[in-house]
Amino acid sequence: MQADAATVFDRLFTGQAAQAVEVGCLAHGRRKLIALQEMDCRVAYPLKLLARVYRIEHLADARELAPDDRAVLRRDRTAPVMEKLHRWCGLTRAQESPGTDLAKAAGYFVNHWSALTRFLEDGRLDPDNNVCEAQLRDIALGRRNYLFSGSHDAARRAAALYSLMRTCAQHRVPPLPYLTDVLTKLPAASTAAELDALLPHRWSSPVH
Repeated sequence: MQADAATVFDRLFTGQAAQAVEVGCLAHGRRKLIALQEMDCRVAYPLKLLARVYRIEHLADARELAPDDRAVLRRDRTAPVMEKLHRWCGLTRAQESPGTDLAKAAGYFVNHWSALTRFLEDGRLDPDNNVCEAQLRDIALGRRNYLFSGSHDAARRAAALYSLMRTCAQHRVPPLPYLTDVLTKLPAASTAAELDALLPHRWSSPVH
């Protein structure tokens, strides 16, 4: 599960019934440095390193690398850059007063380093969860218009529908044709493979 380092998620990774593996978000750490760039020139170096990480990701995208090949590229080129970032953050936190914003920004990386570098191990993972947050923005902007779901079950159904619709948006699938087609096929789908074929990223528009 990829998310920021908010403590509300901790029980998913370390609780008694924890089953998820934590994947961190580089963008959240980067934002803490961005907030300081007008006040402290020292953050220019870690921001330069992070920019290099994202340039390597853009290169992998341009080459349309498969996950395994992307993982190799990350091990060869991204891992050394991340190690430099780790050293800078460790030294900065040790030298700064603990209460300063710079120490806190550096400490974010140090404290969550394992989660933040998990994307280096698996080419299917992204370095951040910006795509997911972008999909949630519409929900966050509109939530004052629908404060209540009516029941816990209704809230769960709404969450499932939100997830489905935002996945459609992510894969550029038009929601109305998708739902019109899928809802007619859903009753006949009895196997996991048949259900999987109806997911937005596998769905193809029927030919009329």
